[in-house]
Amino acid sequence: MTASVPSLHIVITDFNGFGQTKLCLQALRSSFDRDFHVIVVDHGTTDDTRRALECHFPEVTRLRGSPELWWAGATNLGVRKALELGAARVMLLNNDCYVTPETISALGVITREYPDAIVAPVQRDAASGRITSIAPRDRLWLGFPTVSGGGMLTPEVQARGSIPCSLIIGGRGVSIPSGVFNKLGLFDEVGLPHYFADHDFYFRARKAGIPLCVATRSVVDVDRTRTSVADGLDVLSFSAFVNTLTNRRSHRNLRDAIVFFRKHYPIQGLYGAGVMFYFTRYFLVYLASRIRRLVRF
Repeated sequence: MTASVPSLHIVITDFNGFGQTKLCLQALRSSFDRDFHVIVVDHGTTDDTRRALECHFPEVTRLRGSPELWWAGATNLGVRKALELGAARVMLLNNDCYVTPETISALGVITREYPDAIVAPVQRDAASGRITSIAPRDRLWLGFPTVSGGGMLTPEVQARGSIPCSLIIGGRGVSIPSGVFNKLGLFDEVGLPHYFADHDFYFRARKAGIPLCVATRSVVDVDRTRTSVADGLDVLSFSAFVNTLTNRRSHRNLRDAIVFFRKHYPIQGLYGAGVMFYFTRYFLVYLASRIRRLVRF
């Protein structure tokens, strides 16, 4: 008798970071709802992840990827495998994100209610417990690709079960119906190999009329110390700040920002203005952060 295929497949990418991936997988093992299958895309340069998965997480499918892959390419590899295995939904889970025991079951309630929607959990800072994103949106015409939509997760908000949003932030526990990939294709691993690939995908989904929403009873904890080389602006030297504009591991790098704004700026011929607003805001925030730090000392 053939075992049934879990409807949910979870894709995690790992580049020489099994210490982080281990924490992510341990959190998944604590889920009340265990009806899912995990795929780890190992595109690192060491053998640590393979050995550790075989020893400690034999239930996980390891998919070998080229070390040359960035986030989008590695994620696409995992999504293709999930679809090949018959997934009805694919969850993208960065290895710096940790589900709570209730995350997947609470998310499942909403995905069953809205089977055609892309559904994400509420995001919470793992260190402080502060809610960082409930209903994200954008103000792209002003140079804001992301307005995180943080705030208080009140009983009233939780009681709603879900709230519509105009943007999803990253691969932080988002659950995507397989039909969405059939309609939109995968992430743009050529034009946007790392940062902005997720934004591009959700912008395309929104334009295609695919509903986006947040499950207000589902929470994922995010280790914000692992996100980007552009974080911690108050401690960046000026040379390090300049590096964030060119380093592809920075979510502020201008190369990918230009590609993204060119594709999605509301007034196509004026996308350069959006990039200018984006850079100017980032530079002013950097200056303010540095000044505040200097004043404190």
